[in-house]
Amino acid sequence: MSLNDIPVRPATVVTGNLRPVLHEIRHALSELMAHGTHGMIDLHSLPFSSQEYAALDEFLGEGEIDLTLNVLGKTRLRESGYAGVWRIEHFDDNDKRIGYFIEIGHVPEILRSQCDDIKEGLAAMTTILAMEEDNNEDANT
Repeated sequence: MSLNDIPVRPATVVTGNLRPVLHEIRHALSELMAHGTHGMIDLHSLPFSSQEYAALDEFLGEGEIDLTLNVLGKTRLRESGYAGVWRIEHFDDNDKRIGYFIEIGHVPEILRSQCDDIKEGLAAMTTILAMEEDNNEDANT
């Protein structure tokens, strides 16, 4: 689909940011492939009209993944029709969108386990397995 295929109403408010954002997404996707570089674009901080958001959504299309996280508020993650391009939306308690990002990467960063969390999980698993081994040794004696 090209930008010329997206219908635009004559009275549409245009900020002029849609085309540069699409080129930025394309560049970030190219950097991901060439160098493994993860990218992010904060759409919520840019002047963008509702019509431009709709045109962006139409251009990006829908992928296979659409999930919602409920951690410190609601976050919706949607894969676009272009592998490696994700829409990340954060909402407040009243379901008002308070953050909107385009993330370029193999998987959104919010889904990646943090090193401290992994370290805690490893310690807990080690403790549990050690206690089970001690209990098995006591039962066998």
